[in-house]
Amino acid sequence: MMPARRLLLSALLLPACAERRGFDRGHGEAAEHFDTLDPAARDAAARAVGEGLLRGTGGYRLQPGDRIEVLYHADNQRLRPYRLSIGDEIEFDFAFDRSLNRQMVVRPDGMVSLPGQGEVRALGQTPAALSVAAAQRYREVARDPVVTVIVRRFTTPVDDLAEVVRNGAEGRARSALVRPDGLLDLPLVQGMRAAGQTLDELRRDLDAAYARAVGGVRVTARLSAIAANQIFVFGEVRTAGAIPAPTPRTLLQTVAAAGGPLPTGAMDQVRVLYFDAAGRPRLRQVNLTRVLTDLALEEDMVVPPNATVYVPPTTVARVGRWVDQVIRQIFLFNGTSVSFNYGNTFRFPN
Repeated sequence: MMPARRLLLSALLLPACAERRGFDRGHGEAAEHFDTLDPAARDAAARAVGEGLLRGTGGYRLQPGDRIEVLYHADNQRLRPYRLSIGDEIEFDFAFDRSLNRQMVVRPDGMVSLPGQGEVRALGQTPAALSVAAAQRYREVARDPVVTVIVRRFTTPVDDLAEVVRNGAEGRARSALVRPDGLLDLPLVQGMRAAGQTLDELRRDLDAAYARAVGGVRVTARLSAIAANQIFVFGEVRTAGAIPAPTPRTLLQTVAAAGGPLPTGAMDQVRVLYFDAAGRPRLRQVNLTRVLTDLALEEDMVVPPNATVYVPPTTVARVGRWVDQVIRQIFLFNGTSVSFNYGNTFRFPN
């Protein structure tokens, strides 16, 4: 081998060898190399990979476009009495004079009109309380007047929840989409913050919201669809592009889903660009060769949603391509054609 070419290969090989250590670093941070971790930290990192897979969607943080299915469980013994809302349709039954009976709707100002007795506030009242208030108005015209208020039609959100409640302990599911602003709309709970929450955190917030609104209602939440969660893989893989990731995957599984590495792929230098829980960019280089040969699970990772994975070319592939591109251009510039193969041999035309 010519001295110049030997020097060229050495210059290319040495930096590549130095880069093969796995590391993780954020913007402006020093790289943390995995080979410097103590045994306890290695074991913890390996466990984190397994737990990330077993946890499934438990640790997943919701994002706009995710679809949530909420199952309601009602305890009728603990439900708070219903309070009238604007738009509710109610019926007054006057036991002392049936000719006064009529149906009416709670007006936008929260009032309803009693026959011959003016207005009475209905908004926020229970049907029983409104019955008592209405009866008080007729004490001057009737002895011991009895008035019954019957709710004929609830406003839409309450009607929806009432249907859930009527199912008792069996529960009933409602599906909702996390809005682009990260909020979720459900019966009686409008604009609940969902993006950035785990399912357990969302469930606790919903339980608290329904406890304040009606009491006696608890929920179970599950992730029915993930919004276009994809992992982007490029470089020396057989099928580069976006890979759907509806469930958690390790980096090794992600490369396998992209058809596996090409013979020119440097599996000891795979890079992952992703964003942490605080939205900060991070870069991680993983030695998947060690993961495969030495079961070094502390160097693998569960790939976060919408991460980018790059499998770089091996040193030999980079050298061969450099020679193929640069040397070929030199000969073409001189008007001579040359072919080159990656076995490092030249063949001039006859």
